[in-house]
Amino acid sequence: MDQFKTHFISGATGLSLSYACMHPLDTIKTRIQADTTGNWRRVVFSRATLQSLGKGFFVSALGAAGQGGARFSTYELCKSKMLPKEKNGWTIPVTALSAVIGDLASSLIKVPREVITAKLQINHYQSSASAMYVIQQTLKEEGPKGLFRGFWAIAARDSPFMIILLVSYENFKAFHHRSMKEAFERSREYRHKVVAGAAFEELEADIPTGQSVLYGGISGFLAGYFTTPMDVLRTKMIAHKQSVTVTEMTRSILNHTLSRQNPFRETYRAFFVGAFPRSVWWFGICGIFFPTYETLKSILSQSK
Repeated sequence: MDQFKTHFISGATGLSLSYACMHPLDTIKTRIQADTTGNWRRVVFSRATLQSLGKGFFVSALGAAGQGGARFSTYELCKSKMLPKEKNGWTIPVTALSAVIGDLASSLIKVPREVITAKLQINHYQSSASAMYVIQQTLKEEGPKGLFRGFWAIAARDSPFMIILLVSYENFKAFHHRSMKEAFERSREYRHKVVAGAAFEELEADIPTGQSVLYGGISGFLAGYFTTPMDVLRTKMIAHKQSVTVTEMTRSILNHTLSRQNPFRETYRAFFVGAFPRSVWWFGICGIFFPTYETLKSILSQSK
């Protein structure tokens, strides 16, 4: 239970901090995806976007705390129960399954947070609407299910996202661990100055901040880029005035792009619109999150 609390607090603090820092870029990405003109430059440099950069900030940051706590405490718990003591061929599948279960556990917080935040960012109701107004209007128009609009699109986006993210990050950590172990065994001077006589196993989680930023950032960038199509569908479903399914929205986009002169290029552009800001956004979020998460885990574990 102590470990569960440690992971919950670390995940909550890390994700809330990273979402807060990267919120303006999230707003730009969301407004690009919701735009129907196809002119992303006009969207990015418009006065409306500038005025919307801070909208949904508190909803996003506070919601991310609960989301991060639920996601990473569940992920670490599942991984600790299912992961074999000796690393073998089951390591990656268990990590992937734990990532999916952790993400699903956070969905009850994550989906309403995303719906409310996105509606604020794109001025879905009116430019002066507050988070409470958005919640009230959503409940009035659609009932509680309105807060979960796009649930399956988000689940389809985030399950592969979390697999790519955490499998990549865990492999970066394993690479770092192997490199340190080789250096440990090769150099008495390294052992004396760096580990001060400690057992090597104690060093496994001690990744330098710079490398943790890089490992987390690259993992986030890759996961963000390859899951952009489902994020586009999620944004368009939330922005749509009437409730639509993932299939209906996908069909609508394909009907538009396949009738164009260069259907392949237009389909790619439609489903990967905002891919670069989304990937950079996730590089920033994960580059902030993982060092914070690892540091807090280490501090809280040592204090017990």
